[in-house]
Amino acid sequence: MEKRVLQTELEHVRFTPEGRKALTEALMRGEPVRHSGSWVRRGIAAAVAAAVLVGSAVAAAGPLWSRYFGQLDREQQEIMETLSQTLPAAESNGTTMTPLAAFGDQDFYYLMLEIRAPEGTVLPDYREEEGCYQLFGDTLEESVTLTDAAGQDVLCTLDYSWINDDPGDNLLTAVIRLWSMEDTNLCDGTDKVLRIPGLWVQSPDKIYTPVLTGSWDFHIGTHSGGVESLTPDVAGVTVEDADCGTMTMEYLRLSPLGMRIRHSWSEPREGILPGAPLSVVMEDGSEVALENTVGSCGENWNEEYGPFETPIDLDKAVAVRWGTAEIPLG
Repeated sequence: MEKRVLQTELEHVRFTPEGRKALTEALMRGEPVRHSGSWVRRGIAAAVAAAVLVGSAVAAAGPLWSRYFGQLDREQQEIMETLSQTLPAAESNGTTMTPLAAFGDQDFYYLMLEIRAPEGTVLPDYREEEGCYQLFGDTLEESVTLTDAAGQDVLCTLDYSWINDDPGDNLLTAVIRLWSMEDTNLCDGTDKVLRIPGLWVQSPDKIYTPVLTGSWDFHIGTHSGGVESLTPDVAGVTVEDADCGTMTMEYLRLSPLGMRIRHSWSEPREGILPGAPLSVVMEDGSEVALENTVGSCGENWNEEYGPFETPIDLDKAVAVRWGTAEIPLG
């Protein structure tokens, strides 16, 4: 695991010294493994659909989320309509940030945010060689934060994508995805304040140029969309691994947004982290895998979680497949 990657993650969310220490310890826990390890995103990349839709705070959530997840069929759009909530807009220094739609579960929170700069400001597209937009600068004071009602840090990391329908106007849309860390529950019904300090352009050589600065607060903790999770009985679920003997599933949780799994194995071997393919079996026979995962591990255990590429309808999920094992959901 590369410390350089870990430092990149830490730069995305500001913490107090105590919070930063706790997050660092969580990130660094674990042994060298056969594939990427502890609490580091594995290939996070969300593709924004090319469809051009007019975004507004009153637009239907289904078509809005098609811009992020890709083209959604009617049933998928209905799921997004059910999950999505709205939050109040926030204004600072002439810029209004309006949540178009939001939803989340224990592990993930999605926020689609329209950024409307003052009239006369142009928010263009940038080619890779020119730079990219960021929601943070290069100092702690210019970092995204997530805190509880008492002002204490909430452990999480984030990734986001950009939608720019007209590079010649003053509108830009960000889709922010928060990932919980350690035992954080992003949607436990308690107040959590996501604070965004502005908009910067980061050059390829890491020079940050401010575009919009201020303070925009969003109370996301009580706006989950009512996402419900399942924790099926996994007692006795095992899979054999050629290197590490018997793998035993110890915990499984799934929601419309993703899955979390913990498993152990009987014969630890240095440098090897055994695992098995994980997917949800739908009633039509199709299978849905995770887009990517993060996790932590020890000598003979691993816990990881990740989102589906597109949220699923749990009412149509019939089983979870883990290697050669199948766990029924009905």
